[in-house]
Amino acid sequence: MERENTTKIKGEILLGIIFALELFALPVQFYLLVKNPEFTFFSAAVRFFSFFTILTNAIVFLCGAMLLFGGSSKLNSFFKRCTTLTAITVYILIVGIVFNLLLRPIIDLKGHHLIVSEIFHTVVPVLFFFYWLFFVSPEKISFKVIFFWLVYPIIYIFYTLFHGIMTNFYPYPFIDVTKLGFETALVNGLFVLIAFVVLSVILISISKIRTKKISLED
Repeated sequence: MERENTTKIKGEILLGIIFALELFALPVQFYLLVKNPEFTFFSAAVRFFSFFTILTNAIVFLCGAMLLFGGSSKLNSFFKRCTTLTAITVYILIVGIVFNLLLRPIIDLKGHHLIVSEIFHTVVPVLFFFYWLFFVSPEKISFKVIFFWLVYPIIYIFYTLFHGIMTNFYPYPFIDVTKLGFETALVNGLFVLIAFVVLSVILISISKIRTKKISLED
């Protein structure tokens, strides 16, 4: 019992750190957009939520808030599920992987832009993965749920392409239709979805292995 309480406290501390980082980084990133004279408040808000990075880190923030302060609410119960936490882990890891493999070499950030970028793309993905791996009780998750998990990135990709055609703004260069053409941008989006599937399979497999190991120990 004492060991379980210690583990729970450690998990809550780690979750609290993640929550605090998001509580700092999300408003700062929005402020950096709002203070840009090119944007009105509304256009800054639209652009802010046009990034998969921002949307996913906002989900992590909401998850942390519910798990820490949600009490016995239905939303808290939803975020406590291993399936939910595994899906969020996949999303935030994709944020980190795509940025560090594809975008970091071509982006030169400084000051607060650099700080929030590192929080969004490196620190939070790593910490949230550790939280999932060490403090979330594993369950046998069906591979079928991957189809449901893909709804979020699929909607995002199609929204981004449609929004880009209307406004000529694309948040990421690998889906920039104006430079790459619609077909290439769509293919690149497909490759990102494949990365989602592969990572989902890996994490679900880890959860299954951990579940089996725990059942054998019992």
